[in-house]
Order: sequence, then C-alpha cells, then structure tokens
Amino acid sequence: MKEIIDIMLRYFSDSKLAGSYFLLFLVSIVLLYYMNRQKNRWFIMYGILLLVVVVMNPVSVWLMVQVFPSLISYGPITMLVPILIYIPFAAAELNESLKEIRIRRIVTVILVFLIFICGNMCGMVKDYSVSDSNVTDAEELDVVRCLDEAKPKMVLADEAVIPAISARGKAIPLFYGRDLWTANMDTGIMDGYNEEAYALFDAMKNSKENADFIADTAYEYRCDIIVMDNFEDAPTRLGSYRLINTTQNYLIYRLDGDM
Repeated sequence: MKEIIDIMLRYFSDSKLAGSYFLLFLVSIVLLYYMNRQKNRWFIMYGILLLVVVVMNPVSVWLMVQVFPSLISYGPITMLVPILIYIPFAAAELNESLKEIRIRRIVTVILVFLIFICGNMCGMVKDYSVSDSNVTDAEELDVVRCLDEAKPKMVLADEAVIPAISARGKAIPLFYGRDLWTANMDTGIMDGYNEEAYALFDAMKNSKENADFIADTAYEYRCDIIVMDNFEDAPTRLGSYRLINTTQNYLIYRLDGDM
C-alpha cells in the first residue's frame, strides 16, 4: 500500500505544470455547484465520487493494480477523470449565465487564457513541465551518448541510469528495465525474468563488492556493455570487459572482443 501511495504522490509531483488541468477540473465542479446546483447535482456528485472513491483512493488504486498490473504507472487511472468534459461544460454554463454580450466576450477571453496557462502555454514554457525527478542531467546524457556511439547489442545498466537510457537513447537494448524492480508491472506480454536476473539486479546495488560476479554473469547473458556505479580503484579490465568511459557516478565497460 505504501508503494501505491508513493507512486501516486510521485505522479502528481512529476506532472506539475505552470498551471494544471486538474485544478481547472476542481474549479469547474465548484462553478457548476454555484451556478445551478439542482440541475448539475448528479453531474457534480459523479465527478466528486470518481475522485474520492476511485482515482485518489489508495485502496481502490491498489485493487485495480492487482487486477490490471500494467496500471502500476498510475497514469492510465487518472485518465478516468473526465476533465475534457467538465471544463468545457462548466465554461459553456458560465457563458450562458452571462446576459451582457460584452461581459460574455471578456469572460471567454479570460477562460481561453486560463486554459492556455494551465496547459503550460501549449508546451512553450518547458521549465514548468518538468521536476527534479524527471530531468536528465549532463552526466546521464554523457552515458547515453557513449552507449549510442558504441551501438551495443545488450546493455546491463544500473537502475538509476536506466530511465535516461530508455528516454534519451537511440533504441538501446537493456538486459532489464523498470518492470524488473517495480512490483506487478509485468503486463503479461513479457515472459518475465529468471532468478539470475534478479540476483544480477541485486548485485548491481553494490558494484564494488560484486564486480567480478557482475562481469561473469553479464558475459553469460551476452551483454556487451556494463554501466555500473563508480567505485574507488576500479580496474581497467573486469573479466572479459575493458573500461571505456568513466563519469563521476558511473563506470562503462565494454566486452573486449567488441573493441
């Protein structure tokens, strides 16, 4: 349950924009209530119950994830909120309630401007569309560039740099991805991972102590590139691999036969 709550909080944190369509959705419910609460009663209740009982309820989200494991990303669940119905409906109701044409036009301009702002200026203000947790830093970009140049057949990478490789790399094949360490993320399309893959994932968390095991196992699984945590006195050769690049936090080894 704690994991589900963390995923929900992280999702809302990572999706913060200059404004928020979700905020407009809440404003729409308030407007519908004050403009015509009798007419819009069931429409308002539906939106509130959907939020409270389903979308923002960790228990309901946990139950849905058990039935549909691919929903662990939480994004698809938030799409249940009918934002694109409530916002224009509330805007139309507000416009209809205004009798003077001049005021109606002014309000229309204001509404368009609010939607424009809450949509991050149609994507033009990029600084507000990202947070610290989804920014690829310069070091990670260096790692990705190195991998792109190497054109590997299979990469064994540290958990922390995998998101950057997946997002920025040119179709770089990874030995495992986020679905290995995120519970219930397997969509049923993949066959899953064997015990050796999980053992290798655990070993990567302490690269200095398990360097030889990592190299030997990676060789058995035909990984031609290893990206592991940097550690003091890292060898230039590791089993069948040769060190080809070093950053502040990562060591990049390549299978010697591919040099």
